[in-house]
Amino acid sequence: MWHTLVRADNLFGPRHALTAVHQQLDVLNGLLEDSRGEHRQELLKLSAQYAESAAWLHEDSMDVTRAETWTGQAMEWAMESGDEAMLSWTLFRRSQLATGKKNAGQTIGLAQAVQRHERALTHPMKAAAMQQEAQGLALDGNETACHRKLDKAHEYAAIAESSGDARSGHGDFCTPSYITPNYIEIQRANCWLTLSRPERAVSTFQTALEKLPDVYQRDRGFAQARLAMAYAGIQEYEQAATETASALDVARDSGSGRTLQEAVTAINALAAASNVPAVRDLLDAVKENAGF
Repeated sequence: MWHTLVRADNLFGPRHALTAVHQQLDVLNGLLEDSRGEHRQELLKLSAQYAESAAWLHEDSMDVTRAETWTGQAMEWAMESGDEAMLSWTLFRRSQLATGKKNAGQTIGLAQAVQRHERALTHPMKAAAMQQEAQGLALDGNETACHRKLDKAHEYAAIAESSGDARSGHGDFCTPSYITPNYIEIQRANCWLTLSRPERAVSTFQTALEKLPDVYQRDRGFAQARLAMAYAGIQEYEQAATETASALDVARDSGSGRTLQEAVTAINALAAASNVPAVRDLLDAVKENAGF
């Protein structure tokens, strides 16, 4: 059931999965009250999985407070059960939340903490932690170190048969560059944008999006919103408007607050170019459908 929920989230966004995740957490909380010994350890591990999923779904819904709460709960349950892999993954998630707040030091420090849990990490998890550290390095303005870390992440990327529903473990969205240069390269494009290099971000986003698997529809919308920002940065306003419109469609269909927020940021960046017909049409459409 958990794998089905992960896949549903990938395809349709948080609103289709969040209720079910909380239902399962209610059941697990009830079972934990009366469980002891080995049975409790297994319940704790499963509970931590669901708590981490709840944290992600709340983050994607732009409820950062509850995302932090559930990440903390997942960390507690992982600690009690001795699940070092999940404990490492909650540190990764903390680092992602720090990135959202543009806290470079915490982003880097937590991502490095994940990598110190060497024995608990699969290759995909290592790749995910390394690219996450690169996000912090980009926030710090360290271009060279950022891209070296992304290159290193490719060396640990997941196998080609990655299912997209975490069956091969956390981080299986990190696929190798020689097969499909998607997730890690999308993060490289994000880093270029953070580093104020929109011209590099555009070409990197374009290449990565061409090969992004269909299962990551919501991630595609988020990346399109970021690509729109890159286009705006090089004053290619028509392309920016097109990508923003696509991102808004994904945000509306999936209920992804993160995607909507990025699309709105792109719209705001385009407001100064309202004399461009494509931008004007986009702004008019947004005014007509303000509630999405």
